[in-house]
Amino acid sequence: MLDQLNAKERALVSSFRAHPLISSLTTLPWDDLLTILIQRRFLSLSIINIYEHAIDALQDHSIKDTVRRILHEEYPRNSRGQPLASHRELLFRDLQHLGASREQILLTSESTATEKIRRQSMEQMTLCLGLVHSDLALISFLRFWAEVLVSVEYECLWPRLSEKIGQESAEKKPRSEFYYYHMIHDRRQCDIGQEHILGGLTHAQELARHIASLISDEIGLRCAIEQAELAWQLKNEFYNQFITKPCRAETCRSSSP
Repeated sequence: MLDQLNAKERALVSSFRAHPLISSLTTLPWDDLLTILIQRRFLSLSIINIYEHAIDALQDHSIKDTVRRILHEEYPRNSRGQPLASHRELLFRDLQHLGASREQILLTSESTATEKIRRQSMEQMTLCLGLVHSDLALISFLRFWAEVLVSVEYECLWPRLSEKIGQESAEKKPRSEFYYYHMIHDRRQCDIGQEHILGGLTHAQELARHIASLISDEIGLRCAIEQAELAWQLKNEFYNQFITKPCRAETCRSSSP
């Protein structure tokens, strides 16, 4: 049964990569790219609420522990337990290194389309509670929305982002502390059911191991596939807004959320 789920995930990822906007990032004007990244920040900031909701809603304690551990990485600490810059702060730094000003980041309003997608994403998590396989539905949506597609987004963006930020501190560019990290640590490294602990697991792989253990029949399989499709649809709609109605920074600042 996992073969069907893996085939569907691969197809969704390929379709996402082929989105008209994502497939044309190399020719996108830099100001338009920054506009997209600043709107994309609103979805990044909602990750905390999505994960907190999953922790409250999940019934299986081992899955809850995995989700909690991933969430706590948003607020890292050093070996002495002292708090380091949060992922929210690192995103802010990366955007500044990419050329966005402090005012541009903080004063740009959330577009109507972005707000709708963010709200619908949380609503989808709530709808999972009414399903027979609620735990499976929750982590299937969470994994594809917050991990798998996030990594794909940043991987597609990286050729442009790497024009101004780098992978290593030794490069002659500021080091990416947010985008590159999430591109690597969130990715769908392999098919579900083929994870190997050796070398460490990505966030997508950690959640995939729970998905594999929960799928025992066709109903569970269909549940997991449907949640991945819904996550893909929401992320697809986010990028659609920049094709149907371009939203430059100046327009976003003057619009109502």
